[in-house]
Amino acid sequence: MTAALSALARQASAALPFPPSRVPPSQLPPGALSRPVARSRTALQALLDRCATLDPDLPNGYTNHLPMALHALARLGADADRLEAFTHHYLRRQGLDWVEQGAPEPTSARVLPGWQRLRGQPEAYGPLREAMAQGLALHGTGPWVRGVLPALWPGLGAAALHGPIRVAHALQAGHAGELASALAFWASRWRPLPAVTAVAATDPLPWADWAVALQSAAGRLALEASSISRCLAEAGRSPLYRDLLASAPQTLPLGEALARWVPLALQGYALSGDFTVLHLVTGLRAVRVLLPWLPPQTDAGVLWRVGVAGWLAAPLHRASPRALPAPDTLPGWPALRAAACAQDNDHVIKLVQACQDHAAHGLADGGLCRQAAARALAPRSRPAASAGP
Repeated sequence: MTAALSALARQASAALPFPPSRVPPSQLPPGALSRPVARSRTALQALLDRCATLDPDLPNGYTNHLPMALHALARLGADADRLEAFTHHYLRRQGLDWVEQGAPEPTSARVLPGWQRLRGQPEAYGPLREAMAQGLALHGTGPWVRGVLPALWPGLGAAALHGPIRVAHALQAGHAGELASALAFWASRWRPLPAVTAVAATDPLPWADWAVALQSAAGRLALEASSISRCLAEAGRSPLYRDLLASAPQTLPLGEALARWVPLALQGYALSGDFTVLHLVTGLRAVRVLLPWLPPQTDAGVLWRVGVAGWLAAPLHRASPRALPAPDTLPGWPALRAAACAQDNDHVIKLVQACQDHAAHGLADGGLCRQAAARALAPRSRPAASAGP
C-alpha cells in the first residue's frame, strides 16, 4: 500500500485551490426550494429538535451519530420519509428513545464566562451545553462561534474528530439547538495532541518526500487501544509522531495544508477501507466547513498533529489493499448518493457525503472521491454501523 500512497503524494505535491463554500440548502430562501426538498428540510429541523433530548454518547459508550447522519442524509438528497425511517431504525438499533421535553429550565449566567475551565471534562457536557446555548442566544451564531472556535481548535481530535464533525454538520444545518449540543460535545471531549517544534538545524521535508515518510510509517505502531481516541493519544506520545511532525511543513497556511491532506486521506481510505482513516476523511470535511469561521492566522500545526496521529493510529498493518477501479467504471454521483441514502450505516452515509463535498469544493480529483465513496459502499468494506470511539 505504501507504493500506491506514495504515488498519490507526489501527484498532490502542488496545493489545490481553495474555492469558497457554496451556500448550503439550509440558508436558501424557502421559495428557492422544491416541495420535496422543503419537506426534507422541515423534517430535518424537527428531528434535530428532538436530538437535543439524547445524550451525546450511546449506551455502549460510543458517539451518538444520529444528528450528524441526519444532516449528511439530507445533503445527499434523502426525503422526509427516509429521514424518519433512518431515525426510527437508528434509535431501535441503539436502544434509544426520545425524551419528552418539558418547559425549559431557567438559565444562569454563571456558566457562560468560565466555560473554558470545563474543557476536556465529559461529565460537564450539561453545563457546557447550557453555556453554549446562552452564548448563541445572547451574541448570535456568527459572533459566538467565531469567539468559541479558537478555544476549541487545539482539541481538533476530540472524540476521534467527532467534535468538529458534529459542529460542522450543525452549522450547515442552521439549527441553534444542535449547534449548542455540538459545541458542548467538542468542548467536553477536548484533548489537544502534543505540539512538536522542528529542530532549528532541520529543514522541513518537501511535501512529497514527507508524505512518503508518513506512508512508510503506516501500521508501525500497531496500537491495540480500545478506541480511536485512545489510539490517537498513544500515537501522540510516540517518538515516531515527534519525528514526523518535526520534519513536516507545518508553516503552510491552514487552507493549503488542508488541500495537501485531503487527497492523501481519500487515497488511503480508497485503498485500505480503514475505519480510522475514514474519520480523517470526514474530519477534514469538517475543517473545510469551519475554515471561514476561524481566524486568518489559525495554527495549521493542529491539523498536522491530528493527521499524523490519525495515520499512526490506523491499524494499516492489518489492511488488505485493493486495486482501485478506474473512475470511468464507477457509478456517478447520483447513483452513489442514492446508494448512500439507502444505507442504515451512519459512517458510510457521512463518508460518502464527505467525498462528494471534497469533490465539489475542488480539494481532490472527482474520480478519487468516487473511488473512496465506492469503497465505503462495497459490502465487504463497510464499517460496522455506529462503531466509534
